[in-house]
Amino acid sequence: MKTSGTLDNLKNNTGKIVEIEGKKVAVYKNEKGEILKLSPICPHLGCIVEWEDKNKNWLCPCHKSAFNKEGKYISGPAKSDLPQI
Repeated sequence: MKTSGTLDNLKNNTGKIVEIEGKKVAVYKNEKGEILKLSPICPHLGCIVEWEDKNKNWLCPCHKSAFNKEGKYISGPAKSDLPQI
């Protein structure tokens, strides 16, 4: 699996957008060090979500849809979760 950047320096209970095999992926590393891969595309209008470290969630910069660490919908104009990859 080819990734841009490294997941080795990703701390537990944090997330970031990485590129895996040429595609953007929202990656979250849980408290146990397990990696969860999500689609980074907001289901509302297709913007790429960003990791929001203060609240430990994913936030869409376009219309502020919010998703929890595991990609579950919290609020905003989006009405569905970020799918797991």
